[in-house]
Amino acid sequence: MANRVINGMSDGVSGAVDKPIDLVFDDSADVLDVHVKNVSGDVVIRGKTKEATGDSLVRIEPRIEIRSANDPKMQLEKIKWSAHLDANDSGGHTLVIEVVSTDPDAWFVGSDIEVDVARLGAVIVNTRRGKIIVDDNRGPVDLSTTGGEIRVRTPWPMDQPCAMVNKDADINWSTRGESAGEFDCETVGGNIISYCRYGRWTMVDKRNDQNSLHANLNAGKNPIVMRNVDGDIRITIVEDPHSTGTFHWP
Repeated sequence: MANRVINGMSDGVSGAVDKPIDLVFDDSADVLDVHVKNVSGDVVIRGKTKEATGDSLVRIEPRIEIRSANDPKMQLEKIKWSAHLDANDSGGHTLVIEVVSTDPDAWFVGSDIEVDVARLGAVIVNTRRGKIIVDDNRGPVDLSTTGGEIRVRTPWPMDQPCAMVNKDADINWSTRGESAGEFDCETVGGNIISYCRYGRWTMVDKRNDQNSLHANLNAGKNPIVMRNVDGDIRITIVEDPHSTGTFHWP
């Protein structure tokens, strides 16, 4: 049975991880922002494309990346987690999830996190050695990882500041043509591929080449910043991001 957590600024749960943890947060009746800080591992956050209601589901699953000479259960017990739903300054709520290791030398332990919400707003994720997937968000993103791809796909127009930072894997951004932004994208050891089918896409900066992109979408002033090392950056601006591409979206 999943742990149920009731809405509120001070309500929350925390504990040690030695097996998967399933949490249920009651529907906050508004757009829900999600902030995740993970010691390492995959983070997948999914919203819904249409107006919807429903509880928010969280799954935290521990993992050990290499075989340890020590007892694996003992290592997993060094992973501590907390999850709480807070009121935020915009009048809505933010789901905050943090997973840490009490042993700074146990770099090989981590967790995979999955979050499903009815109305996904802004998303902030900081992890390492894992992918970040954000699907059907209605707000901006601030994402950072290494060793795992970043994928953002939303059918909602994006017109707020966004940032994505990665290393050793690709960044993929797919959004609607009604979005807007000032794109500032750089990669070292990779290529930048942009495809704009809808919207006014202006790309005349002399700095532009295969690994540098400075462009504007629909005269937007909000910065869209992407940085990568040893990985590609792909930008797709289309009428319906859900009908474009061959990615498997979990």
